[in-house]
Amino acid sequence: MEVDTTATKSDEKLGYPLSQELLNCASLKTPSRKLGFVIGLVASLAAAAVAGFIFFKKAPEPTAKSKIPVLTVTAEKAALRPMPRTIKVNGTIWPWDPLTIGSQVSGLSIQEILVDEGQVVKKGQVLARLDSSVLQAQLDQEKARLQVNQAALAKAIQPNRVEDIYGLRDAVAQADASIAQEKSGMQRAQANLHNALENSRRYHDLVRQGAVSAQDAGNRETDAQLAEADVHSAEQRVRAAQFSHSQATQRYHMATIGGRREDVQMSRANVSASQATVRQLEAQVAQTIIRSPVNGLIMRRDAHLGDISSTSKSLFSIVRDNRLELRAQVAEQDLVKLKPGMQVDITGSANEKSVKAIVREISPLIDQESRLGTVRIDVPASAGFKPGNFVRGDINLGNSDVLTVPSQAVLTKNDESFALVLNSENQAQSHIVKTGNRGSNLVEILDGLTPQDTVIVKGAGFVKDGDYVRVGVVE
Repeated sequence: MEVDTTATKSDEKLGYPLSQELLNCASLKTPSRKLGFVIGLVASLAAAAVAGFIFFKKAPEPTAKSKIPVLTVTAEKAALRPMPRTIKVNGTIWPWDPLTIGSQVSGLSIQEILVDEGQVVKKGQVLARLDSSVLQAQLDQEKARLQVNQAALAKAIQPNRVEDIYGLRDAVAQADASIAQEKSGMQRAQANLHNALENSRRYHDLVRQGAVSAQDAGNRETDAQLAEADVHSAEQRVRAAQFSHSQATQRYHMATIGGRREDVQMSRANVSASQATVRQLEAQVAQTIIRSPVNGLIMRRDAHLGDISSTSKSLFSIVRDNRLELRAQVAEQDLVKLKPGMQVDITGSANEKSVKAIVREISPLIDQESRLGTVRIDVPASAGFKPGNFVRGDINLGNSDVLTVPSQAVLTKNDESFALVLNSENQAQSHIVKTGNRGSNLVEILDGLTPQDTVIVKGAGFVKDGDYVRVGVVE
């Protein structure tokens, strides 16, 4: 008897396996057989529906969790312990007071460079030289002009030569002698006048007595008039000699005190202008020698031979006194905990060894957007850090009593820290915690635990929330 496999394959796709007897019935060709097949098929589908209902019926609720301990662990109570308080900072090493050295003169070529990057320099040390030949020529020219103006001032002050002054002094002496001579002649004339008047008076008396003639008396009167004229002439000569003496004295005085005040003032002004120009050119020549203003370290050299100097262009960058600092950004709530002089332990990516640094300054200004303030930390130059190094640091605030647990008791999952706390029945209960500083095998707990909580230490990583454990000694 042939078996029709079409129905078999179709039923297998539906997931209802049929018995061999049904398949045999389905293969019958007679109507009575077909009717039997239909009845059998209906019965099979009904049975499958009942089985599916029983299979997909809701499972019964689980029974209470067994209190049998799953693991032996060690436990310890959270406790207040003294622990170092620190504030973590990071930032970039930078010069304490970076200096940019440039040229004060523009348009001159760099003629010589005497230092390079990384070199330690002293205050006043020559770093570079500019070409000063043009300025030096101008300086020499102005110095010569200054000498000319100084000579003109000397001539304005004293226009007469020494020998001329000596001649004028001799003229004054000669005028003095002339006055003395004329005064002597005047005294003789006055004496002659006195005698002539006495003779004239005596002869007039003798004429009245008849002892002499009237002619003789007239002659004596004439002699007296001549003597009086001689006296007047001598007085005029004395006055003339005195006038000559006055002129000679004035000429000698003018020769001694110098020229006119206006000429002297003009000459002095020319000298002052030349001196100012000389000082200016000397300063410009000195500026062609680039010197270090401080002791420090050459951090960067931008100067190259042949470059044209400019007042707006940097030639060198110097770390003043070779002092470095860390400028750390600290949250405003932590700034109040800091003060100058606090110790900072600094480590860098290139040097994991801790370096001792000191807080030097705390900025009084807080950024309004980031709510951060700047803390400046002095870093010793001997630490080996270079400007630009990224470092991390811990600012030590001292010890204080904080709630701690062993570091093994704190686990992490999904970026959250948690600890397993044991209840009175030694059942583990997960508590999300907020951690702070970490010390020697201890972790500071900021939130999530109390001093009365007992946490699992060893074996915590193998215990689930809700498990019962046995507290003992773990080998």
